[in-house]
Amino acid sequence: VMVLFLGIYLLGYALIPAKSLWRGLWSIGTLPVFIFGVRFVGRTVRLLKEKLTYPRAGFVSYRRPDGRKRPRRFSLVGGLAGIVGALAYSLSRNSGGFSWVLAGFGLMFALTLFYVAIRTNLIRFFLLSVLVFASGIVFARSGLAAISGLSAFYCLMGLALCVSGAITLRQFVRKNPVLEKEQS
Repeated sequence: VMVLFLGIYLLGYALIPAKSLWRGLWSIGTLPVFIFGVRFVGRTVRLLKEKLTYPRAGFVSYRRPDGRKRPRRFSLVGGLAGIVGALAYSLSRNSGGFSWVLAGFGLMFALTLFYVAIRTNLIRFFLLSVLVFASGIVFARSGLAAISGLSAFYCLMGLALCVSGAITLRQFVRKNPVLEKEQS
């Protein structure tokens, strides 16, 4: 859902004329919109778990991973994202109509989904990784401006994630009836 919101937000940005005051204001709103989106999605997921998942599967508490490794992970991911971004930018300067930025985003998200697929062994994440990689290449070759291409890429990726998640949730709800409460 968050990826879809980002795609729609970028589409709004792309539709505003380049030298417009509104485009500047739209840019300033990025952080508050992102924070609102994260909170909205978090609350929606929590509500869906309470109403749909827990009554069917029960509440499961997992051990939290050691928090000492978190800063290292964030630094690694941030560093890799910076390197990929710098590489994509430098390649896009002499690209001949091919957007390395879009190809880079497609590759990064495809690898992330492929990692999730390996960790979970769920076929839908393998399929999503192929779809995301292919759409990154298609949008990279499309000739769209960077913001328009990213908007289309994020919207398509967000829709694919939402649809596959909704299908999975629907199957889960159909296959798992609400558990009966135990008599005390």
